[in-house]
Amino acid sequence: MRGRIQPLMSADASESAWYVLCRWRQYVAEQRVNVLRICTIALFYLVHLLRYQAGAGTSWLGFLQEGGAGGISFQRHLAITVVVAGWVLWSLTVHVLLLDRVFPQRLPLVSICLDCAFLTAVLVCSSGAASPLVCGYFLIVMMAGLRLNLAWVRAAAGCSLAGYLILLGCSRWPMGMLLADPLPVIPRYHQIVVGLAIVFSGVIVGQIVRHVRQMAESLMMGSLRERQS
Repeated sequence: MRGRIQPLMSADASESAWYVLCRWRQYVAEQRVNVLRICTIALFYLVHLLRYQAGAGTSWLGFLQEGGAGGISFQRHLAITVVVAGWVLWSLTVHVLLLDRVFPQRLPLVSICLDCAFLTAVLVCSSGAASPLVCGYFLIVMMAGLRLNLAWVRAAAGCSLAGYLILLGCSRWPMGMLLADPLPVIPRYHQIVVGLAIVFSGVIVGQIVRHVRQMAESLMMGSLRERQS
């Protein structure tokens, strides 16, 4: 289905029913993913604002500076704000499309790629691979599992790993504005562990999607046998 969600008729009733079922579930899943995306961006940006205010000297937020956490410059804060604004604008665009029941087949893949790109941009403007926001890559992989499409889970894991490698490259070979304020370099074992964790998160979520699909196919085949008997 290439545009709006529409009923589909086919000579093969079972294949047609499975296709329509998958498209509708993916459509509903994309709505939920988009809502989760907006909520996640809002909450993480709120934490960023609190950290920025703590670095600016707000006394009651001093606990955010415990453990050696440094402040963040106005330039980095402004850059993160611009990236987050673009991310939210894309999410609202997806929301409008889905409300109008416009669901192109490539929309989830584009969303996955843009999520990884926006997250990587935020991390480059923050602390790079040393930032705890690296966990966002795992959230992208998990949200891809809600779409119940193995190819999209693989795409999410691949894009997340690519984004993480870009962060490592920016830390090791800074360019442009990073020359004045380079990103911290994390230990090599830390890089390997996080990279492997991203890969295996894709494998695990993919296995869950595969298991759910096999279970749905078994239920559908059992229902068809009952009708024929």
